[in-house]
Amino acid sequence: MDSFETLSFDIPGAWAMAGEGRFVPVGPGVLESEGGSGLLWYTPSEFSDFRLQVDWLAHSIEDNSGVFFRFPTAELARKQPDWKAGFEVQIDDRGVDPEHGTQGSSLHLTGALYMLAPALLLASRPLGEWNTFDILAGGLDLRVALNGVEVCVFTAPAYKPRSGRIGLQAHHAGSRVRFRSPRIQRL
Repeated sequence: MDSFETLSFDIPGAWAMAGEGRFVPVGPGVLESEGGSGLLWYTPSEFSDFRLQVDWLAHSIEDNSGVFFRFPTAELARKQPDWKAGFEVQIDDRGVDPEHGTQGSSLHLTGALYMLAPALLLASRPLGEWNTFDILAGGLDLRVALNGVEVCVFTAPAYKPRSGRIGLQAHHAGSRVRFRSPRIQRL
């Protein structure tokens, strides 16, 4: 098994932005989302089976974001991200269901595979503290742990992609979520 590779934010051209939002540096190896919706995606390669670790920090209960994986090619993502093609691990401790205007939806809660598989429990640390997702993708079997607690297990349908890009979401104006350089281990 390979060791973890850091997908550094500091390597020129390694990350590209699609959409209106943006990510700004706020410290060494740390970016923060701002300005609206968009996707910051890793450009050098696609990933199929992997273990991905991502550190993130929310400032406010209204902050919303996500970690995307196995989404379409770089060229398509640059023009118009296809949010439904891959997978998103949700960051939203309120569990806001935008379709129904409600809160507390386990399909929209931090750690859920957005609208596909619920978060079984909320394992986020208090606002202002760093959290770590540990995402395991092996074939159609997907697992998400948050801060060492398994919060989501899902077997994806066969039509879902088995490889693709990694990305971080800027969700809406006013939402500020910080990320430290993700680490990935190919399986």
